[in-house]
Amino acid sequence: MSSSIIGIQEASNMTLCQKFEGHTGWVTGAIHLPDGQRMLTCSSDGSLRVWNLKSGKQIGDDWRDGDSEVRTIALSPDGMKVVSGGSVDGAVKLWDIDTGKVIAKWMGHTKAVWSVCWSRDGQRMVSGSYDGTARQWDVENGETILGPIETGHEHVEAVVYSPDISMFATGGGTFSVSDTEHPVKIWDAKTSELVATLNGHTDWVFCLAWTPDGKTLISGSVDSSIRTWNTTTWTQLAVLDGHNNAVYGIAISPNGRILASASYDNTARLWNLNNGQSISSPFHHANFVNRVSFSADGKLLATGCDNHNAYTWDISAIVRDAGLNDLPLDQHDESMLSAEGTQRPVTPVCQTIDRVSTGVPQGSTQKSSSAAQIQSSSQPHLAVSTSTAPPVVASTTPNINPHAKIKSIGCWTRLWHSICCTSPEYTDGHH
Repeated sequence: MSSSIIGIQEASNMTLCQKFEGHTGWVTGAIHLPDGQRMLTCSSDGSLRVWNLKSGKQIGDDWRDGDSEVRTIALSPDGMKVVSGGSVDGAVKLWDIDTGKVIAKWMGHTKAVWSVCWSRDGQRMVSGSYDGTARQWDVENGETILGPIETGHEHVEAVVYSPDISMFATGGGTFSVSDTEHPVKIWDAKTSELVATLNGHTDWVFCLAWTPDGKTLISGSVDSSIRTWNTTTWTQLAVLDGHNNAVYGIAISPNGRILASASYDNTARLWNLNNGQSISSPFHHANFVNRVSFSADGKLLATGCDNHNAYTWDISAIVRDAGLNDLPLDQHDESMLSAEGTQRPVTPVCQTIDRVSTGVPQGSTQKSSSAAQIQSSSQPHLAVSTSTAPPVVASTTPNINPHAKIKSIGCWTRLWHSICCTSPEYTDGHH
């Protein structure tokens, strides 16, 4: 039995390509680099590392700047720079891909930054911090151009731009035991005005993603649910039901048809965004799964795990069998284009390694999926009003399948999250 995949279980249509070993802390981020041959990860051990996707070996030395953990990374649209957050001093750091060195530090937040997102044009970046604020930065000069925005979240766990950069969304939560609503909030990216408040989640919102066409916003929460929202009416469309613990990370495939999710139930899942249904068995891991990301061609899935390792999975058969590989990349999806405006080349890099089924980890039993049909909007993008009209509060009576439901994850997760995250020093380094 190969020791390289202990704790991993796969279904017949999943191929575990490679395991990436070396980090000494939780893997908190994983992104594919533009050449299609490398992956970049970050960790609570304070390092960023570049990996050869085919061999699974680290390329060069660790990228480090001080001893603080790295909680989040995001690749610039031109593929030349990476921005990171996690330092206890609240710094946002800009790294050069070629040198692996910090080329700028943006100061302003007073606590660690846990989420960052580039604008599609690469000129701006938005950050969310444990100081409860969001800031928008000018990438060229590193100055705050909007904010600090007092979001109302005690901690901001997630930020994401709309594809047209007219808005951004924030997610987080509060530690009040009486607070049963943990909303997603939508902000005007020019004025910082609150556009909409989306109620539905009953616990902290950990992750957000916006579909490439701008029609749907997606959120994942400690309440174990994934919810989709119509960005024209700001009403809830569906609840994607399947995880039985906190959903910590989500990512959308390049063609906008598949959602990947990472959960504290030790699994990653794939979802058909056309109907809200799970399209494969769960990808089982030995510990919490923190992050997921797709390769540029949508055929390779990367996962980052609390067991200090990252993994890549060949999902091409799953995508093909589900009939979700027939749409080309949206010609307007600049996030998947090179600096010259052409689609980034992708070369298959999956080298199958010895695998063995080790059984389903405790607490990760697959549940039946019950989700609503996702409705389509007739508008490709929402035009944000600049009027002084009060912001929209989404209806708490969503238009969803009556069989879709939210499962409770129990009090232990909320208690554990409170204990581990309230320290301003974050000395434990956990979530």
